[in-house]
Amino acid sequence: MRPPSGPHVAGQMLDAVIRARLHPARMPLAFPSHQGLIAPVWRRWPRHFTVLGCAIGAAVPDVVDGAIGLARGELGQGIGHSLLGLFVLCVPVGMALDAATVAAARAVSRSSRRWSALAASHVIRWSVTDGGETRAPSARLFAGACSVWLGALSHLVFDFVSHGNFLWLHPWYDGAEIFPAWWHARWLEIPFPGYTEPYPVGPHFAVWMVLNVVGAVLFFLP
Repeated sequence: MRPPSGPHVAGQMLDAVIRARLHPARMPLAFPSHQGLIAPVWRRWPRHFTVLGCAIGAAVPDVVDGAIGLARGELGQGIGHSLLGLFVLCVPVGMALDAATVAAARAVSRSSRRWSALAASHVIRWSVTDGGETRAPSARLFAGACSVWLGALSHLVFDFVSHGNFLWLHPWYDGAEIFPAWWHARWLEIPFPGYTEPYPVGPHFAVWMVLNVVGAVLFFLP
């Protein structure tokens, strides 16, 4: 019997990853807190990272796991919040969303409505680095990919600090309680539609709230 081919094995691995157990009860807030916490990066290095790429990347782990969860009928965190998913799913999905957003903005920019055209022009400007218009297409693509990757990585770091689980090594090793027992204390539980388990409110939730406020403030800073 012939051994399975490389693509067949890769397909089986990807199927196993997607079918792996989702971790419930983690209520996401993909905007604007995640984007705000990565905002200092694009403001500090505007020639290296794009605003749009960082912003989309900061939301894409929730987009990936949200799409998988809707398909399965159960929301939660999984492959989209892992280091494997960061490279295999988040960056390609983020790049596709980036390209789709720019294409939509270019179409809207031709609108006769002043405010729509103005908003679209900002999105187009945010899709390239400072001076990026004169760079080679490959250099612009690389900058966009790095921006999406960094934004998605910042999302994983945000959730690691503010959530009660650890999924970076999912699907091989996850659910580890990295923080001490008091971090996982449950003061109360709040049910949310689409989640099999209620959301636990405890110390990590308080940190999550603080980071949301900080992220929102950083996002709207001039």
